[in-house]
Amino acid sequence: MHAAVYTYMINATGENFAQDPYTREVKKVVNSWFSKTIDGIHFSHQPIYGYRTKYAATSNIARYMVTRSILNALGRFSFSSFIDVGGAEGYTANLVRTLFKVEVRSTDLSDYACRMASEIFNINAACCDIHHLPFEDRSFDVVLCSETIEHVTDYKMAVQELLRITNKVLVITVPHDPPALVAENIRLKRTHEHIHCFDIHTLDYLKQQGYTVEYQKTLCPLLVVPRVVAEGHAKPNTKWTFKIYNRLTPLFRKLWGIRTANRLTNMDTRLAKLSGLYGGITFIIKRKDTAEKMQPRTFRSQDFTGIKVPFHKPV
Repeated sequence: MHAAVYTYMINATGENFAQDPYTREVKKVVNSWFSKTIDGIHFSHQPIYGYRTKYAATSNIARYMVTRSILNALGRFSFSSFIDVGGAEGYTANLVRTLFKVEVRSTDLSDYACRMASEIFNINAACCDIHHLPFEDRSFDVVLCSETIEHVTDYKMAVQELLRITNKVLVITVPHDPPALVAENIRLKRTHEHIHCFDIHTLDYLKQQGYTVEYQKTLCPLLVVPRVVAEGHAKPNTKWTFKIYNRLTPLFRKLWGIRTANRLTNMDTRLAKLSGLYGGITFIIKRKDTAEKMQPRTFRSQDFTGIKVPFHKPV
């Protein structure tokens, strides 16, 4: 995807808001998604209520794997300000505030997601377009952008905006998709699907701009079946294999709970490194003058999977 002509508008908070036609369509989709409720409870994109509930999206273990990689990347640095760009309801920003005791902010393309971040976590969240962020240069010590730039119109423009507001470290997580899948999404003009491919070398061009670029492989494919079985979520599929799986999900859920989720999460990055197989990437992009801690802080899954909030009814 290439950048379209951008139009600049003012959003409800009075901030500059740049949108191209594709981004405007994505905004409609994500607003519809984030405004979903079940039994009057906000249906969360992230595991804000804890592990495995009907009021949140599935694939919790995969989200925990990515989150652990993010926290361990952040644990290498000292910082006092943080923003999550594309932060949804504020789950990760809240974890960072809780675990690192720093000021946090969040943004999202969805104004409804920003509203939930404010209501649920009391996080100052700005509704904005990642291609035109309403912040001054080097505003935040650490900037996070997780599972977002694979969706945007122009990912290189988005990365430059993220770097512009970064004072020390930018952490980006992305999926590692088969090129054929991304090509199919583009061909069928699917909105808010993955429209860019990433591998461990995609952001190497930033080295020529003077940044240090590192990566960690995540979401080892060898753990896909174990985590799907452990989570025990029924699948809307008519194939006989899925019918058998769906019948067994009540048993799976009794056999394997949060301890199994934690074990699988803690295995992920090591197994991805040993096998070389990965379904996701965590990029750590540093300014050259950024020092690391002598003793980095490391996290295991159980350090954060218990951090949750009560079921939230939107105000």
